[in-house]
Formats: sequence, structure tokens, C-alpha cells
Amino acid sequence: MKRVLITGANGFTGSHLVRTLQGSGYEVIPLDQRGTGLKNEVVIDFCDEGFWEVLKTLPPVYAVVHLGARVGWDGSTRAELFQPNILATAQLVHWAKKSNSYFVFASAALIAGERNPYINDACLLNTENDYLYSKWLGEEIIKMSEIRHAILRISGIFGKNGPSHLGINRAITDALAGIPPVQYGDGKIKRNYIYVKDLCNIIKYCLDNTIEGCHLVGGAYGDTIAEILETICNVLLPGSKPKIREGHPGHDQIIELSHILPTGRTFEEAVKDIKMDE
Repeated sequence: MKRVLITGANGFTGSHLVRTLQGSGYEVIPLDQRGTGLKNEVVIDFCDEGFWEVLKTLPPVYAVVHLGARVGWDGSTRAELFQPNILATAQLVHWAKKSNSYFVFASAALIAGERNPYINDACLLNTENDYLYSKWLGEEIIKMSEIRHAILRISGIFGKNGPSHLGINRAITDALAGIPPVQYGDGKIKRNYIYVKDLCNIIKYCLDNTIEGCHLVGGAYGDTIAEILETICNVLLPGSKPKIREGHPGHDQIIELSHILPTGRTFEEAVKDIKMDE
């Protein structure tokens, strides 16, 4: 049985990934700053002085999936992001390399630019805030170490109880509570966010096949915001329509999914899956 350490194991993606891997024959060591009683759980904050000492007590693993980070969309400074996003990544890589472990890193597609309408492998680096800069530095640490690795530059992630900084997650939460979602503007801009369960399947695919290199991860299909909100209403709140309000013009943002990674569900299929979980 292959053993995998998952950081950020109690987070949105991490909690789904723990279940996915445990159900697929992996032995999972969940690592997070908040204990929830998971089997083999390690409770430690990346900013704790004893983080490295705790790592040294852990058994060797086949792979590390590094999902944990301080999410800095709130304007966190480089100094605030240094220890949780950069130093902790370096310590994890150093520890993993001692056991010849494979390393999967959750980076962000937006390091190619927050306003970039079409992100593919040819896009140049454009880290417009310190959080995205910290993600890029994490990538560079991994590459410099020469550890076997997969860097996943991930688009926005949606699902039930997903992080509220992404409007689609707020819309899903509202619809599940019986509240029609709000559409700002004409809704013509396109997005291809990825369903959290599809992302977990991609990570599992990387682990199963030791996929290496840097790969873009997004939804397999692009939809307009109007189509997305209409689907949410049709599936989760039948008979309702999105509330239309004035809004500033937005921009398309499509992430070109790596051709070697598995494709996921359509948005409608994902929302139907969310409904089945109710």
C-alpha cells in the first residue's frame, strides 16, 4: 500500500482528496493546522517553530501532495507569506527528497496573469500580487531541488461548500439554501472552473502514473457565467432564474487543460453530482 502525505488535508480540496485516496487503496497521512480526528492525522501549523522537527518524525512516503498554503487574496504581504508558503514548501521538499518521494504541488493558473483571457503553456509569468508570487517561488524551489514532481497550475475550484472568494461557490451555496443566485452584468464572460472531485481524480491520476512536469488544470468545457448560473438554478432550484443586477464588464478566462491529464465532467454533470450529495 502506497503512503501519501497530504498537506491542507482539512481544507476544501484536501478533505475530498483524503476520501478519494483512502477509497483507492492509498494509506493517507493528513497534515493540517486544525485537528478533526482523521486517521493518522498530524496537526501542525506551517508557521510553528517545530514544523521541521515534526516532519522528521514521520515515516517515509511514496508521495507528498502539497495543497496547504496561506491563501493571500486578502492582500497578505510577502513577509506574511514567506513562512507558510515558501519556507514550509522548502522544508517539505527537503524532507521528501530524503526518501526519494514524488511531490505534487498545487500552484495557480493565475500566475500567468489575473486578467489573462486565455492561459496556456506558452503564457509568460505575470504574478500580479504577492500570493501568486509566492506560488511561483514554490514552483522554483521544487524545480531547483530536482525532486520528482508534478506542478499543477489550477484554475478556480468549485463544489459544495467551496471557498466563497469564488462567486460560483457563493451561487451554489445560495441555491442549496433556496436563494436564487445573482448575475452581475450580461453574464457573457466565459470560465472553465474545475469541479473539486474532478481535480481530486486528476491528482490521483498523477499519483497512479507518477506524472512529471508542469501542467495546467481547468474544466474540460467553457461556459458563460449566464449559462453557469442558469444551470445552477435548473438543477438545484428548479423554476427559479438568476437575479440580474448591474455590474462592470468582465473578461473571459479560459485555462487550457494539459492534454495528458484526464478530462472531467460538464458543468451540468458536476452540479447534478452536487445535488446527489444533498
